[in-house]
Amino acid sequence: QQSSSARTGNFNTGTFSILKQLLRDSKYRTSKVVRTLYRGHVPNLAREGVFTMVNFGLYDRISASMIHNGYGNKQGKLHMGQVMIVSSFTGACAWICNYPFDTIKTVMQEGKGERKICSSYASASTSAVTTNVGSAIKYIWKSGGLKAFFRGVHVSTFRAMLVTSIRMLAYEKTKQLLEN
Repeated sequence: QQSSSARTGNFNTGTFSILKQLLRDSKYRTSKVVRTLYRGHVPNLAREGVFTMVNFGLYDRISASMIHNGYGNKQGKLHMGQVMIVSSFTGACAWICNYPFDTIKTVMQEGKGERKICSSYASASTSAVTTNVGSAIKYIWKSGGLKAFFRGVHVSTFRAMLVTSIRMLAYEKTKQLLEN
């Protein structure tokens, strides 16, 4: 079933356009709109929690070990290049650990309505209700087992390496400026 925006050729152009479309599609039942807006919130919280724990935990351990072993500068800090390398590695590890949560979130948030076929998991032959974590996990598992939870992990991990290295570089530089 196509949404009214797809049938008329009108596409969402911003936040209010999307909210108007959600209200129309839900026949102006605000409880359904609120549930739709928060669909995927639980796996998103899990994703962010796992990412933050792994990324910062590993980064602190590795950078402290490097400084302890004499790889830092005279002030006992890592050089900016070292910060980027360490944070790229820890970002990659963190992203790989949390990627299944991202997959679950994506499956829950895709599409319209309560029943749907996820386009990126089209190998599953039937539509499935994917509005909660349990049904999304079952759906992903049926579409390819454990490998399906990591579909697309390579490109996303590369992006995470870039983002985390830039973020940690900015963090370390800001911390350095505030300490002076």
